[in-house]
Amino acid sequence: MNKKICIFVSFMFLLCFMLTACRLSSETPEQAVTNALNAIKNFDKKTAQKYLASDEIFNKDSEDSDLIKDEENLKLLVNKLNFKVLSSAQEGNIATVKTEITNIDMAAIMGEYFQKALSLAFENAFAGENAKSEEEMNKQAQQIFLDLIKREDNKIRVSTIDIKLSKNENSWKIDANEEFQNAVLGGLSNAIEEMRNGFSSSDTPEDKLREIRNFITTDIWNDGFCDISFYVTTGKSSTGSTMDIDFTLERLADAMVKKAEYDTFINSLEGEKFTKIKQVWSKLSPEIDRLYAQVKEKKPTAKDTSYNFDTGLFEQYRDAFSDEIDNLK
Repeated sequence: MNKKICIFVSFMFLLCFMLTACRLSSETPEQAVTNALNAIKNFDKKTAQKYLASDEIFNKDSEDSDLIKDEENLKLLVNKLNFKVLSSAQEGNIATVKTEITNIDMAAIMGEYFQKALSLAFENAFAGENAKSEEEMNKQAQQIFLDLIKREDNKIRVSTIDIKLSKNENSWKIDANEEFQNAVLGGLSNAIEEMRNGFSSSDTPEDKLREIRNFITTDIWNDGFCDISFYVTTGKSSTGSTMDIDFTLERLADAMVKKAEYDTFINSLEGEKFTKIKQVWSKLSPEIDRLYAQVKEKKPTAKDTSYNFDTGLFEQYRDAFSDEIDNLK
């Protein structure tokens, strides 16, 4: 009798296992995509990772923005996700599911955030005793980003992609490649890359550095510090022309915002090739900031011999910066 019971129990266990396996194997690629995207939208990591071949959606690496490594920000972003399965095709253990995915356009968000963050950093650089700590600045930057994501009228990015799946035992696995991640996260990866580079893909770092050199020579020196030096001495511009000091200072303020972008670019350069460039910039950039802080704090006046506007160090570092760019191979 006991032997019969054991056989019966074993049979029932086997039957349950077979039914469960049957249910798992009966899941279509379309259902797998739907379940995976719903799990991402609901920030259900456990369910999502059943379908994703990698966990990069939830675990952003060190190269990504700290803003997105913050879990609360990421939850807000994926919560805006919507999708519609359009069609599917399957051949053996390989499938493709064409899916329309919509989310916030992160290129627009990151562009706006970058400008606001630069302005914030710029204001803090000249706040003197009232300057905020790095921790306070990070919190304020986080809040700017949070407010941008929460807006109800954000631009929407629509992506139609072919999601690739492969069958792994009794379940479907999605290839969470860069195209998939960009679609799900509203083009975030591309936006971060563009923000990091700060210039078009056709440019090289050398091209960008030459652009910066021209900027320093024209916008900062010729139209800024040089004219100011002559103005406090002669009351005229460096070319002997009548000079509107207010207009000059306005243009210089615009140039300083642009300089903050160049600071970010030069600090991001990697490799021994750019070591000397970065060393010289670490002297040139603060000297530019110092001179600008001086004219901002005390407005230059014409023929004011008491106004000590010493550009000697700036000129020394500027020339060295130009020489190092010429030395690049």
